[in-house]
Amino acid sequence: MRSRIRQAGTVRTKLTLIIFIVAILPVCTLGYFSYHQSSKVVNSQFGSYGMYAVEQLKQHVDSNLKQMDQITGNILSYLIASSILVEDKAPSTFEQFVEERDFQNYISSLENTNIFNVAVITPSGRVIGKTLINEESLANSQFWSNESQYNDRHVMIHIPDYYSVPSNDYMISLMVPLKNSFGLPIGSKLIIDMKADTILSLIKSFEVDTKSHLQIKDASGRSLLPASSNYTSQDNDIVWSRSLDTEDWVVEARVPYATFYESSTVILKYSVFISGLAVFLGVILASFFSIRFTMPIKKLAHSMRRFGEGDLLIRTPVMSSDELGFLSEAFNKMTEQIVELVNEISRTEKLKSDAELKILHYQINPHLLFNTLNSIQWKAKLAHQPEIQKMLQHLIVVLDGSLNFKKTLLPLKEEIEIARHFIEIQRFRYDDVFTFNLEVQPGIEQCLIPRMVFQPLLENIFFHGFRDGHGNINMEIFEERNILFMVLEDDGMGVTTEHMKFIGSGQRVPDKQGGLGLRNVDERFKLHYGDVYGLSIESDRNKGTKVTLTWPKTVEIHSQSRF
Repeated sequence: MRSRIRQAGTVRTKLTLIIFIVAILPVCTLGYFSYHQSSKVVNSQFGSYGMYAVEQLKQHVDSNLKQMDQITGNILSYLIASSILVEDKAPSTFEQFVEERDFQNYISSLENTNIFNVAVITPSGRVIGKTLINEESLANSQFWSNESQYNDRHVMIHIPDYYSVPSNDYMISLMVPLKNSFGLPIGSKLIIDMKADTILSLIKSFEVDTKSHLQIKDASGRSLLPASSNYTSQDNDIVWSRSLDTEDWVVEARVPYATFYESSTVILKYSVFISGLAVFLGVILASFFSIRFTMPIKKLAHSMRRFGEGDLLIRTPVMSSDELGFLSEAFNKMTEQIVELVNEISRTEKLKSDAELKILHYQINPHLLFNTLNSIQWKAKLAHQPEIQKMLQHLIVVLDGSLNFKKTLLPLKEEIEIARHFIEIQRFRYDDVFTFNLEVQPGIEQCLIPRMVFQPLLENIFFHGFRDGHGNINMEIFEERNILFMVLEDDGMGVTTEHMKFIGSGQRVPDKQGGLGLRNVDERFKLHYGDVYGLSIESDRNKGTKVTLTWPKTVEIHSQSRF
């Protein structure tokens, strides 16, 4: 007895240890991958946000500079078109006064909420434009004395010192030397000042959100804006940068390494804490559940897994009369019900497919129709009407193919023969005003095809495509990689774009007769072979229509087993 007790205790200990190991490994693995994936996602999102914000700031600066360039182009166009003459002194005549006044009004009209000032500075320092620039302040401006030396277009960010009212606001200034005077004094320069407060606001908001440091630098690496905070760059900083399209400037954001990975550190701490708590709870619960619940649950889980893999006959043993036993019984009942349901669905779907195929074929009572046609044919023969007799002969073949329900599939050569008879009927109807060309690849005549698919397509051409039967029809049947293709082309009226939308979705065209033949053919092919096969239509109005049928290659020997 003691030996058995010790043996049972050893088994329970091993089982507890196994459960503990099985519990702790997934928890630790889950914690590791959770931390790894979460930190990866968080860092990726943070990096994407930073790069997106830098890109938005870059686009904003580019947009402002392009707006200033556009204003420059407008002013130059005005000068070229107006042929004004402005001297490097006050106007001496009334005509010059009017021309200069009109020019000032024009450049002032280009100012808006962003464009703070637009003016032309003559070589003597005279300011042309309705502007706040003070000529005396401009003459004493250190900025202007430096920038006026440039002989090419130049953009800078600065605090202007040449306005009548001093300001501490930063401006983006564009200075353009007017090399061709265009009626202005030679050596004049165009200056456009745009407010930089929006850019500064975006920079400040970005730095607050990301705890980063953002700068706009020129080609030499010199910062064009003052640093918003005392920050010393490090080699391991995370850097986001974008080059402007309009200038050799770079928008650069730097985030300290520790700040960038701060969220990952928090995730790591929580992952470690949760993993430790899960291990602690696993040790306690493993001892409790190992004795009574381990084996029944494992057997039930095994049966569920086997059932999920397709073994519908699997059943789990009922080992007790408690809740686990009730769960096992419920599982067994569920599997029996599912098996019955699967069998019922299979039987219902088969009946549904058979019914749909019969509905697609069934239209009129074949016996009455054939007896009537045979009687008419016999009377035509007695009345010596060979054309009527031949026409009825062709019609009987076509109707026999349409109304013979015994065969769902038939060899391709029989379907082609039915199509030929239908064409002959149309010749009696329209004479020889149309041509019909048929090409069939040798060796595929015995391949199977759903019955009565060519005749509706040909009938659609005569009913909708041709005017009084006039036109050309080309029909080609061939095989490629065990797939059969039938391409039917005509040069009739074609289909409008609006009607193609209805035909492509299998709907009847509003206010039009027919329209169900194409859908009928497509549905039958999909019922037999699946949705990847069937009918496709291409059409150009007044140019013609091209219909393509595709279906897998099968022969008579496979028809009984496959269908």
